[in-house]
Amino acid sequence: MSIIEIIIIIVLSVFQSIFGVGLLIIGTPIFLQLGYDFFSVLNTLLPFSIIISFLQFITDKFDNFDFKRNFTFISVPFLIASLSVLRYFYNEIDIIAIVALVMIVFSIINILVLKHYFRIKINKLLMKIFLVILGILHGFTNLGGSLLTLISSNISKDKVEIRSNISFGYLIFGIIQLSFVMLYTNSFTFSNEIYLVIPIVAFFISQKLYQAASSITFSLLLNTFILLYGIYILI
Repeated sequence: MSIIEIIIIIVLSVFQSIFGVGLLIIGTPIFLQLGYDFFSVLNTLLPFSIIISFLQFITDKFDNFDFKRNFTFISVPFLIASLSVLRYFYNEIDIIAIVALVMIVFSIINILVLKHYFRIKINKLLMKIFLVILGILHGFTNLGGSLLTLISSNISKDKVEIRSNISFGYLIFGIIQLSFVMLYTNSFTFSNEIYLVIPIVAFFISQKLYQAASSITFSLLLNTFILLYGIYILI
């Protein structure tokens, strides 16, 4: 990896360590723009994301059994199906355009929800529908964090529970995605294991910031950036 790529990963690792998202939702379009193909993006970003999500999951210690069970049995099969489809039809799919559109749509939705212009009340049926969409969305774009954040924010307003649900989802998705890359694409490589220190250091340094952070303010800034960057990519 180049110095620029390492700096990007360091910055996004700090973001994700505080708020649960960042590495994939911002890193995916950035690395696609740098010339990586989709599976190379997974290969590059997932090890960092998995480590941070694991650390968040074991330190937050907030148990929402219903969410975790539904996520595992509903979203995961659709993630695997989407990755399988993408593997065979990758050259026929405009990944960058899909990523840009997803960024724009879900950033607008998240901003409107955060600004209280409308609220999505998620009942059991709608939750299952959203979890199906989440699995498909993340499989094709690696940007399921937008919808995962929206779902988690509607389940609870407690930032510990929100981050716990996000980290669980990212952890499970990341393990499955990385396993898929290793087993079916023959493209898994990791240039230097010393880089894995980055997410560990970023996580522990950022915890004081996490305690003091306003989730709403950061989420608004994050989603505004995602919206503008999505429009830029689409153009």
